[in-house]
Amino acid sequence: MTDDAPALDAARAVRWLSAPRYRRYLGVAGGDHALAMETYLWNSRVAAAGIVDVGHLEVAVRNAYDRELARRFPDWAIDPRATLFRLEQGVQPARAQQRRRNQASLARITDAKRGLSSAPTHAEVVAALTFGFWSNLTVGERTPTLWNPMLHRAFPKGTARSRVHDLVARVVKFRNRLAHNEPVFSTRTGLEDRLVEVRELFELIDPDAYAYVAAHSTLSAALSACPIPGLTTATGLR
Repeated sequence: MTDDAPALDAARAVRWLSAPRYRRYLGVAGGDHALAMETYLWNSRVAAAGIVDVGHLEVAVRNAYDRELARRFPDWAIDPRATLFRLEQGVQPARAQQRRRNQASLARITDAKRGLSSAPTHAEVVAALTFGFWSNLTVGERTPTLWNPMLHRAFPKGTARSRVHDLVARVVKFRNRLAHNEPVFSTRTGLEDRLVEVRELFELIDPDAYAYVAAHSTLSAALSACPIPGLTTATGLR
């Protein structure tokens, strides 16, 4: 913070951030208003750096999944004849669950097309799909329809579906916390654990891309600039 930066008193900070959020930073700053605001700005820089790295991971996940799905269902995101999201297998209760998941996936594809051209390409729709869309492709009930015949090939041999699904779901939640500028030092966030999960999933899906992203990440530098010593011991992507 520069010496000529405009001041923001506590009342205006509360108006901006809300009382609960401001109190969180004031608490870790030991009641020092200036330090609390400096920590808030630092947290924002860390969240921004984290969003960049998780965004790279999201691209890797969606492209890896799309490659495997497209082997059997080319242009599945735009081809009205594609039967990818009509696949059902097993006893009736399992089929009913799969049908609900399929309907939800088709609805998300429809949502993704909004705002695109009247005739979007497959690549454009895939890029517009949310991280949550991909997360829902590895739920347990889709093991026989999506994971066993297709998606397991996106990972090293022997990788468990349940582990992949847990990692993706956790990374999605972490990305959402970063996007909403939640405190990275929160015990609920578990920053160190979340960064380990980002690394593990990235290395499973594309280790070469992970190494490249890690080498260019600014997250470690942002974390090391924490204005309160010991507030977080995370070391970022490594």
